[in-house]
Amino acid sequence: MHTVFEGIWLPIITPMQADGQIDHVALARLTCHLAGQGIHGLVAGATTGEGVLLHPGEQEAVFATLREAAPELPIILGVTQFATDAAVAQARQLARLKPDGLLVTPPSYVRPTQAGIQRHYEAVVEASDLPLVVYNIPFRTGVNVEVDTLQALTRDRRVVAIKECGGNNERTVRLVQETPLKVLSGDDAQNFPVMCLGGHGAIAGSAHIHTRWHVRLYQLVRQGKLDEARRLHTALLPLMQALFAEPNPIPVKALLAEQGWCQDILRLPFLPASQGLRERLRALSATLEAFTG
Repeated sequence: MHTVFEGIWLPIITPMQADGQIDHVALARLTCHLAGQGIHGLVAGATTGEGVLLHPGEQEAVFATLREAAPELPIILGVTQFATDAAVAQARQLARLKPDGLLVTPPSYVRPTQAGIQRHYEAVVEASDLPLVVYNIPFRTGVNVEVDTLQALTRDRRVVAIKECGGNNERTVRLVQETPLKVLSGDDAQNFPVMCLGGHGAIAGSAHIHTRWHVRLYQLVRQGKLDEARRLHTALLPLMQALFAEPNPIPVKALLAEQGWCQDILRLPFLPASQGLRERLRALSATLEAFTG
């Protein structure tokens, strides 16, 4: 089946048990709930899913749980590696699972040239033979995937979309107008502006909370109901910002735990949310519930 990389995609958390193992029961229950809210796809083992902290075999196990819990939803898997040969090995291993694509960062920390970034992505595409979503997140990786590099990469039709974080309006317009990529917002507070500029949706960690309203925002923009969409965005914005007030996924796990979906357990070096942030999240979520009914 051809996957459409549009709409609201959820980079799902990885629930943990007290012994540090993945809580697959909680993961399946949360997945079923989120799938029922109208999301368009799932991302597993990326930033919000603590992907770089998963042990060998755990991403594959998460994928199996997601497939069983939401067989109708497309699922893409995160690949984040310093070395190209490690990324190639991971991509080849994950491709055996037959996911709907891979979400791939450029190499973190080593800060390669644009030519090096291009070669990195080309190697991953060849190894996996899957649709590839470029994950451009300069504040984590230390490099920006420039538009010229993206134009070169899209000569291969398997490079299909970009999750764009930390950009600006000018870059968003260039991505929409000068590349064939599906442009997905990766900065949740910018989801509405990006979609208004022609973006195709978002990969939004904050959409774990009040999920149906994130889906509704996307639908309103698609329908051209921008005044209504703007009001909803304005209502969602304080909670979206608070969900990134401490490193992701700390706040979203805290609020999901408060709501009974998982335990508030993360792997080091992540620590649970501060008490002040917990209280703020609780109040903002309640206010939004009252606003949206």
